[in-house]
Formats: sequence, structure tokens, C-alpha cells
Amino acid sequence: MPQPPPASARARHRLPLRERLGFAIGDFGLNLYWQGLGLFLIFFYTDVLGIPVAWAGLSFFVASLWDCVSDPLMGVVADRVRGRLGNYRSFLLYGSVPLALAFALAFSGPALPLPWLVAYTLVTHIVVRTLYTAVAIPYSSLSVAITEDSDERTALTGLRMQLAFLGGAAVAYLLPSLAAAFGAGPGAYTAAAMLIGVLATASFVACFATVHERPRAAVSAAHARTFVPDALAFLRVVRASPPLLRLLAGKFVISLTLTLHTRTLVYFFKYVLGAEALIPYAVPLLTAVSVVSAPLWVWIIRRTSKRAGWLFGSVATALFALPLALPAPLPLPLSIALLTAVAISMTSHAVCFWAMLPDTVEYNEWRFGRRDEAKVFGIASFTQKIAIGLSALLLGQLFDASGFVANQAQQAGALQAIRGSIALIPAAGALLSMVALWGYRLDRQAHRDIVRALLERRAAG
Repeated sequence: MPQPPPASARARHRLPLRERLGFAIGDFGLNLYWQGLGLFLIFFYTDVLGIPVAWAGLSFFVASLWDCVSDPLMGVVADRVRGRLGNYRSFLLYGSVPLALAFALAFSGPALPLPWLVAYTLVTHIVVRTLYTAVAIPYSSLSVAITEDSDERTALTGLRMQLAFLGGAAVAYLLPSLAAAFGAGPGAYTAAAMLIGVLATASFVACFATVHERPRAAVSAAHARTFVPDALAFLRVVRASPPLLRLLAGKFVISLTLTLHTRTLVYFFKYVLGAEALIPYAVPLLTAVSVVSAPLWVWIIRRTSKRAGWLFGSVATALFALPLALPAPLPLPLSIALLTAVAISMTSHAVCFWAMLPDTVEYNEWRFGRRDEAKVFGIASFTQKIAIGLSALLLGQLFDASGFVANQAQQAGALQAIRGSIALIPAAGALLSMVALWGYRLDRQAHRDIVRALLERRAAG
């Protein structure tokens, strides 16, 4: 087996701090949208617009099904674009303003009869998800386009996750606080969403201005020829790529189950802890702890491996989540401490996944002779979003079956459903994800050997 390149050679792959920060701030803007939708959209539907929770969950799920089409399609499109302003960077510039407008529409509610109101929420949700995909897939692909060094990608991912979680913490505080300042009705949420869109747009422009893409590696003639054969050939690659399949399986389970935890936070504080007044402060705090803990997981990964970080984080997530399912109410400080520990543990999956996924691009190029950058991120985003959509459907059906009624004192069944959503299901999902990642073998040394082999292959023409 070839020896790792010397430290002096690896140093040439390091990105300047300005470009690292510029890349990371793009995820700050994306998470203003992503966490805004994830934390508050169903709550907005049920507690502001008055839509029954089962219909709200179904609407969220149907909108997520659209990602089955839009995410992989965007991956194919982005891989084929050759733009004067950058192949991936240009999407950040051109998509930022339409996405901001769509986000404001998603948090609006005209005076319509219930069936038409549900249809309106579905359409606006699909629009915002489509435009989000048009920005997010090219943005994520930049992590492959700016460096091939696995350690540099880990550092880049750690900084990116810090800014991503900071964006989540910002929207967790700003959206409800601004809405309350504007009057707390549907129009107040629309105005709050517009201001958040302005902040996100500024972050995309900053990312566009500071990140530089490397020239793309040459692709095979079959890869570059036509759209549909290219997409079908990529799906055959996915089926035959063990590292990518394991990552996608683990991400699906984590996104399905741990999203329930995040989505249930506002209900847990309001109905179980009886501390609704803490929501504008506690939810952003729980998101902000991930900003602090992301460097911890980068440190753990560098001293062990990305796979080990995932497994350790999964065990910790389950251990800290399970006490929250106890029927006897826990003291408020203890509940918040456990939620904080879960948030720290859950950060491991985000850092590990987005650090591991770019390495599969080189693996697939080495094994199959195809370099699919945006398509890999497109299929990963599709996997994540369909799981998140299913979590919304599961949440709606679970709450509805338990007798949940918005803005009322909840019966024992509804309270237990909230506890299960925030503790039991996420703990089971974290442990189940370990099965998928147990046999993952694309470690740091294996990736270095693959990159070296690719460089030799490219040099040979």
C-alpha cells in the first residue's frame, strides 16, 4: 500500500481562511431557510393558520415527495452546467432572491376555506423547496469542487456546520421573536420571513464572492453526452457503490427519526414542560450548542475516524434522549440539560455525513470512471428530504391518533406521543443508523490512496 503523502505536500491543499469562511457562510443562509421550515412551518400551519395537525403533516409530506424529482434532477443539471460565473457558484447568485420571496410566501396565510388553504400551503411549500434545491445542491457540490483533500474537507465541514447551526439558532430566535413584534398573526410571520430572506440573500452573495472552484476533472464521453443516459448510468453507479449506499441508508434513518426530535421541541416546551415562554430562547440555545460542539466532533474524527465519530454520536444520542420519555415529569433544568446533551450528540451525524459524502465522489470516479459531483449531493439531498417529509407525516398521524388538539391542555395520550417523538423514536433511529455505518470502509488512508491513483490516471491521459 502506498504511503501517505508528506505533510508538506498535503499543506498545498489547505484553503485560505477567507475562502473557508466564505464557503461556510453559505450554509448559514441555507439553514435560515431549512431550520425555519423544519422548526416552525408545521407549527405555523396548526397554531397560526388553524389547520388540523393530520392535514398539516400530510401537506408537508406531499411537498417532500416533490424532492424525489427535483433533487436528483438538479444534481444532473448542475453537473452539466458550465457557467462564466462558476459552474456551481452561479446558482447562489441567481437563485438567492427568488428563494427569499418564496420563503415569505410559505409563511403567509390568506383567508381561504380549509381545503383551499391546505392547497395554498402545499403549493407555496413546493415552490420554496424547489428553489431551495436549486441553491442547496450546487452549494453542497462546492465542497468537492474546491478541494480533494479528505482532512481539508473535514475541517471545511466543521466550519460549515458551525455556520449552519448558527443559522439555525438565528432563525429559531428571529422568526418567532419578529413575528411576535409584528403582531403574531399570519401577516406578522410573512414580514418576519421576508427579513430572514434578506439576511440569507446577503450570505449567498458573500459565498459567491469568496469561493473559487477548481477546474473540473475530465469526464468520460458517455458521461458528457446526453441527459437521460447520464442520469440512468449514475443510478447504476449508486447501486454498486457500497460507501455511498451505506451513507445514504444511515442518513435516511437519522433524518427520519432525529427530525422528529427537532420538530417536536416547540410542542415539548409548550405542552409537556409548560414553558411556552421559553421557546424563543431555549430552542435557539439548543441549536446554538451545535455551533460550539461541531469543532469537538471534528477533533474526535481527526483522532479516530469519521465512522467512529458517527457510531459514538449515535450511542450518546440514545443515552441522553431516553430519559425524556419517562412519564413522570422531570425538573425543567434537568430536561433542558438532557436536550442540550442530545443536541451535542446529534451534531456528530451532520459533521460526519457531510465530511464523508465528498469522499464518495473520488471513490466512484476511481471505481467506475465517472466523476459525479452534484449528482451525489442531489441523491443525498433527496434521501434526506424524503425522510424529513416522512417524519412530518409520521408526526401528524401520531399526534392525531393520540388526540392532540392545538392550543389546549393535552390528555395523557397526546403527552406520551410528544415524549415518544422527542425521545423514543430518535433514540431507536440513532442506534439503527449504526447498522448501516458499521461496515463503512472508506477511511482517511483509503481515500488518500484513491486520490493518488486518480492523479496518476489523469496524468496518463
